[in-house]
Amino acid sequence: MFMDCGCESSNRLFCFRCLLYAKQNGDSSWVNYGVADLSHLTQKIKKHECSQSHLNSILEFNLLGKVDIRRQLDIAFRSNVKRHNEKVTKNRYVLTKIIDCILFCGAFELALRGHDEREDSLNTGVFRGLINFSVELDSSLKDHLTSATVFKGTSKEIQNDLLDCMLIVCQNHIKNEISKASFVSVIADETTDVSSISQLFVAFRYVLSNGQPVERFWRFTNPPGHDAKSIAECIRASLEKVVAKPEKLISQSYDGTNVMCGQHADIQAFIQCAYKNARYLHCYAHQLNLIVRQATSQNQQVRFFSNLSDITNFSINIHRELLF
Repeated sequence: MFMDCGCESSNRLFCFRCLLYAKQNGDSSWVNYGVADLSHLTQKIKKHECSQSHLNSILEFNLLGKVDIRRQLDIAFRSNVKRHNEKVTKNRYVLTKIIDCILFCGAFELALRGHDEREDSLNTGVFRGLINFSVELDSSLKDHLTSATVFKGTSKEIQNDLLDCMLIVCQNHIKNEISKASFVSVIADETTDVSSISQLFVAFRYVLSNGQPVERFWRFTNPPGHDAKSIAECIRASLEKVVAKPEKLISQSYDGTNVMCGQHADIQAFIQCAYKNARYLHCYAHQLNLIVRQATSQNQQVRFFSNLSDITNFSINIHRELLF
């Protein structure tokens, strides 16, 4: 849209909107000097209508006397960002307190959950007890737990998610330490829990840059079977995530069972196919376990209750055929 105006003294045409708002960066012929060439007036008007300075002048003119929507949006946007940041800060604070309670339970090897976690239960478990104790000391945490409708952080699903996140952070730290170590050793042991589910424990031993030897737990995993190949594949899956160079693994330690440490179709043979320098060493902890078992087996009363326990374990074991 073009709106021109004329000057009687100079007998020239000017752009009214650009005179008001585009005196510095506008088209000088329509702002400062004026247009006197009437034979090419149509072409000049079309060219000026498409210029950036003219379009900006139209926008400023149309907003004259009105509230600038851009400033309103800017204020509302800043207000929304501020509220969002305050909410995020509060949620992070609450999440930090919940993580601290989980870390406390882990440091003292305490179970997170109780047998009955209902509100009227007398024993909801250590974790819920810590949360309730923290609520009495922290008003921000109390306000969140009493007013939150979506995320409270005390459900078992949230606990599992937080434990998974903490495991990832811990494993990343272990990876960083092992990447700087010259050599590494793997320790693994497999057992069957009371629910007859096979569970494999994997840990790594290495020396830090300051010369301190450390042993780090890596993870628990469930092998698909009780044979050597299934267990070896689980161990190799953990090694592939940590040991970038195969020659860096110099030893492997397991207990003394036939599956774990045989000479031909055993776990250490499967591992050594991919990691040539991984020599087998008998697990030092398993020797103590054998000594204690042999000592207690000489007690007649202990042997009696041990036999009763073995009968129960055999009855509930879904892999009974593997015991023979």
